[in-house]
Amino acid sequence: MFSPQNTPLCDSVTLAYRRVRAEPGQLTVLRRALERWLDAVHVRPELTRDVLLASYEALANAVEHAYRDGSAGTLDLEATLIPGDRQVEVAIIDRGSWRANDTDPGTSSRGHGLTLIKSLADTSTVAPADTGTVVTMRWSI
Repeated sequence: MFSPQNTPLCDSVTLAYRRVRAEPGQLTVLRRALERWLDAVHVRPELTRDVLLASYEALANAVEHAYRDGSAGTLDLEATLIPGDRQVEVAIIDRGSWRANDTDPGTSSRGHGLTLIKSLADTSTVAPADTGTVVTMRWSI
């Protein structure tokens, strides 16, 4: 359950969930909130599917990889409609540690999340730092 400190900010151009526990059970809640917001800002259904899949993958990566040392962590979901540029931007922010994938993608069905994100978004960046990782994705609407 969300606590008051991570109650969403939601208006006509912004959706933001801050300091959500980085747990698998929270991902569905965030995905549904993003889906409702995309509908409210009138993103077409085929683009909504791409935004949801890429965002869910970025969220899952944060849950699975950012806090591998066992520490409890948090993440943020920020979605913004940029009307002047006719774009939607989604950022997933964690406060964990960047770790390269331990699995050889050639020998596993795992390890393709960033490739999936890159193929679904018009643009995407991954910015690892000592204070966490920011994955930013943009789509033209």
